[in-house]
Amino acid sequence: MKKKFNSLLLIRKSSSEIDWIIPVMEKMNKNVNFYTLFLNQKAYESLKKNNTLFKRWKKISKKHYVQNKIDRIFFKILKKLFGWISKSLDKTLAFKIHDFIYLKKKLKIKDSESLHFILNEFQKISFWVNSIKNKDSNIKLFLFPHTTHIYKYSKKEISIFKKKELKKECDAIFLGNKLDIEIWKSRLSKNRIYLTGHPKYDNFWQKKFNTRSKNTKKNNIILALKNITDEASYKSTLYYLKIVSKIVKNNKYFLTIKLPPYPQKELIEIINNFSLSNKKKYFSVSNENIFKLLKNANILINFNLSATTLDALSNGVPVIQLPAISKLKERYGKNESIYTKLRLAFKVSKPENLEAQINYILKNKFKTKKYLKQNYYKYFSKNQKASEEVSKIILNKINLT
Repeated sequence: MKKKFNSLLLIRKSSSEIDWIIPVMEKMNKNVNFYTLFLNQKAYESLKKNNTLFKRWKKISKKHYVQNKIDRIFFKILKKLFGWISKSLDKTLAFKIHDFIYLKKKLKIKDSESLHFILNEFQKISFWVNSIKNKDSNIKLFLFPHTTHIYKYSKKEISIFKKKELKKECDAIFLGNKLDIEIWKSRLSKNRIYLTGHPKYDNFWQKKFNTRSKNTKKNNIILALKNITDEASYKSTLYYLKIVSKIVKNNKYFLTIKLPPYPQKELIEIINNFSLSNKKKYFSVSNENIFKLLKNANILINFNLSATTLDALSNGVPVIQLPAISKLKERYGKNESIYTKLRLAFKVSKPENLEAQINYILKNKFKTKKYLKQNYYKYFSKNQKASEEVSKIILNKINLT
């Protein structure tokens, strides 16, 4: 029997990181033992709340550990008290806190067993990577997106990134679409950038969510909410929730309110108050996997810069984008986003226009789906096999060592 490779998956913020990489893990499961380290309790709880993802991850991940604030507390205190004395001492204590032998014990990896590669989302590389590679420089590091969001920057923004010299060290980075490439060319060499597509949009993965609900509602509209970031976003979320629910009532549609991976208490407060003051026969609140919900949906409504736009389009569901509810409006303006710029979503500049836009899409389902799909395939492959491609790249690179 061929010996399996060992991999460490680092999860920093939420289930969205698992959401991107898990189709790859499933493809590689025969060749790789996956161990998962959650860098905080919040990240683990986020995954647990997503029942579909949690079950699939549980089958694949051999062992997992949730990092605790009191782990290696003695060294953490020393670092806080004396780390300022010198950079060398601060770094030594950081390595003590992130001790690889300690981590292997927590994950129940035998001392005699080697780690072959690490998977880390591309935004922020954990210090665990430094510590582990310090012990064995042959261990490969692969970076992947924590979201399917399109990262397209202006020439001015790219020049700022170049000046800052925000370099990344890795063996490969996987990107979802060609518009993401430009920003990464200034941060690492071209031969380490791989345009693979997003694995969760692979046909084999999408088929896993094909079971239709027995209680499928006619004209089901999903409203994908974001977490509350400030007072303005609190008021805007409340405002648009009332508008959408009124439209649904008046037209006898059904509303599915989709919560983000880790809903904050302010958002939960809004939802609880909304549930108490409205009849549940025309709406439901869900934290279920977005793909399960999309299989029974006719329209997705979201806010500026929400990556759920691509989730919907990959399932042939038209998207209506509401005005920005937070500081995100500073980048594209209140009513625009990368998705409206690329004609991947219909924008609604004024709340009073929302009902007409919903009714137009529902009356012209084939026409609107065709229009958005044509635009979607300009940036994403029609029959992509991203999971296979990522798997091959990883296996090829670790087999070379």
